[in-house]
Amino acid sequence: MPSQIPILLVDDHHLVRKGFRALLEEIEGLKVVGEASNGKEAIMLMRNEVKPAIVLLDYEMPVMNGLEAAEVINREFFGVKVIMLTMLEQKSLIEAAVEVGVKGFLFKNTSLEDLGEAIMSVAKGGTWFGSDVALTLLRREYNPETEALAMLSNREIQILKLVAQGYTSMEISRKLFISPRTVDTHRNNIIQKLDLHGIPALVQFAMRTKLI
Repeated sequence: MPSQIPILLVDDHHLVRKGFRALLEEIEGLKVVGEASNGKEAIMLMRNEVKPAIVLLDYEMPVMNGLEAAEVINREFFGVKVIMLTMLEQKSLIEAAVEVGVKGFLFKNTSLEDLGEAIMSVAKGGTWFGSDVALTLLRREYNPETEALAMLSNREIQILKLVAQGYTSMEISRKLFISPRTVDTHRNNIIQKLDLHGIPALVQFAMRTKLI
């Protein structure tokens, strides 16, 4: 590991870059060797004169976002490590970042201590995912429609699918070997549980929850 770890800052907001630069300059052993406002600009700098060991990379940027840039960096620049910084606390984004080879993931409200430890750890060949990132990964993403679907019985889900596919109560009763009256009772229960009224609403719900 070099005596000073060269860092490339990539963020589309000039003030954010300046803020992180000021923070990094307080940490002994780190040196900011360049700044870029998007992923494409960062890659062009690296193809020319800038030779970082660590790229601190924002996710939300124009032209080329952080995930796209991280994928190119990991493919083209052997030994360069990417740490992603973002305000977005999304499990899917963290998982996507890991898939493209990001070695560290921090939210932008991270402490100076965590930022420094993350850079040192990743520069030494390790990984760094802050405790708040770990909590985001563990947290179940809330989907109200999936939660509503869980309230239905297996029979109600079966009938909902058939209703959404355009079958009448009589046709459903024949398919499931139950009376039309029983079908109507289940359909009323479905409507009450989901608070949806009318066939179009039921069809849209079934499509959104991938029942059909």
